[in-house]
Amino acid sequence: MPSQNFVRLFMRSWKFILLTTVIGALLALGLSFTQTLKYSSTERVLITQTNATGLDPYTAIKSTESIANNLSEIIYTTSFFNAVMAKGSIDASYFPQDEINKRKLWQQTIETQVAPGTGVVSIIAYHPNRDQATELAVRVAEELANVTPNYFGYSVRVQIIDDPLPSRFFAKPEFLRNIAIGAVLGLLLSAAWVLGRIKPVA
Repeated sequence: MPSQNFVRLFMRSWKFILLTTVIGALLALGLSFTQTLKYSSTERVLITQTNATGLDPYTAIKSTESIANNLSEIIYTTSFFNAVMAKGSIDASYFPQDEINKRKLWQQTIETQVAPGTGVVSIIAYHPNRDQATELAVRVAEELANVTPNYFGYSVRVQIIDDPLPSRFFAKPEFLRNIAIGAVLGLLLSAAWVLGRIKPVA
């Protein structure tokens, strides 16, 4: 039967499958080392609305989540970037002068995560220098609190609720994830090769 042929062929080819899986993991690890090693630092803010008292809890939460998502997008605007760079403690030379490359690196440098069902937003900054990553996270959170009334009025507040939390080790690239992806790709390629060797039954 075809299923029995597959199992038999798979068992006979286990060394090849294992070798391909390991090679895929090693290639992914090697590619990871070609990327710039970066630390991360996380700052959390809380978004609240003073005019949400008349809303039911579900609507109020969804409204706050929507505001949080909108504010997350504002972070990636040129005006916001320039305001953060105006802080004397930020090394602006890290970002290229070319507008396209500058925006691309800025999007890779700052990441936001909105906790579902809350107004809590995590601001994560990545940088080769741990101190600069922390400084960026702090300045982005402060600037977000400053500009929020300009977009949503003074009924919406952004409060910093945590001290910045820098990573102890490099946060990017994600070695374990990349190794796992490389191993899975190697496994799939070897399995496809084994399947291709099964002759169709006439």
